[in-house]
Amino acid sequence: MTTARDAQPLAVRNSALAVRGGSARRWRYRRALTGYLFLLPAMVLIGAFTLVPFAQGIILSFQDWDGVGSDTPFVGFSNYQRALADGIFWASMGTAAVFGLIGFIIGNGVSLGMALTVNRIQRGAIVYRTAFYLPGVFSVIVVGMLFSWLFQPTVGFVNRGLEGAGLGFLKHNWLADPVTALPTVAAVYVWYHWGFGFLLFLAGLQGVPRELHEAAAIDGANALQRFRHITWPQLLPVTSIVGVLTLLGALQIFGTVQVLTNGGPGYHTEVPALHIYKEAFQSHRFGSAAAMSVLFGAILVALSLLQIWIARRFTNVEGD
Repeated sequence: MTTARDAQPLAVRNSALAVRGGSARRWRYRRALTGYLFLLPAMVLIGAFTLVPFAQGIILSFQDWDGVGSDTPFVGFSNYQRALADGIFWASMGTAAVFGLIGFIIGNGVSLGMALTVNRIQRGAIVYRTAFYLPGVFSVIVVGMLFSWLFQPTVGFVNRGLEGAGLGFLKHNWLADPVTALPTVAAVYVWYHWGFGFLLFLAGLQGVPRELHEAAAIDGANALQRFRHITWPQLLPVTSIVGVLTLLGALQIFGTVQVLTNGGPGYHTEVPALHIYKEAFQSHRFGSAAAMSVLFGAILVALSLLQIWIARRFTNVEGD
């Protein structure tokens, strides 16, 4: 039996299919255009406040500018030569590496430990989540002033507490001694930033299926074995993200150091971001500061790419 569809000429049916196909393509183009229009304000802001200053900073690194006058002569690579010969700048890189290692190992270790503890709590978990994340809510200025008072050598809570506990021989000028200044600032930094890693680790732990732990427990696996073979492999993607962000954040530390020690005593707590700030706004050598920023930024990019590559290889090995 012949239907009405079969009776239609082949050319008419092809024409109808072509019309429908054209309408589908126009709908896809219109949908894509709508999406780009929604993205346009964000793209304009990123271009105006990120890409343009980035390009201007690179251009400035080849110029000499005092930050006030309009004269910006081209000086070639002299700013980079000055930066490469600046011993304080490279010493500050070493200080930043110490902060990075402390934040990456100790900071993330503390955050992971708190997340594991809160994840096992059945009652009152919201109280602990709030308490552990609370330090990151405060302004860096408030945190710096608070710990400056706590570590004040004569009336500070730390020294007075040691004296009250009969440990007066441990009283110390924590932020003015070259031996203790860096560990003290690093401890404040870890306290201030552990909430970020804690939340990400906790979110990752809550995504681990409980059935896996229950099955492993039935098979006789202890808590350490369950963490090694179940929890840790499941947390590797989160650990990779937290590790990269923590390392980059610690290497770029600025506000905590500026408020607590301003790079002192001497240059024992000087970090690259603070040294670049001083080079620009105190020494008025903006071209040299821009060259240091370019070098420092290139090092940060290289370190982040290296860490991502290592994390991916480690994840693949664990997956195999």
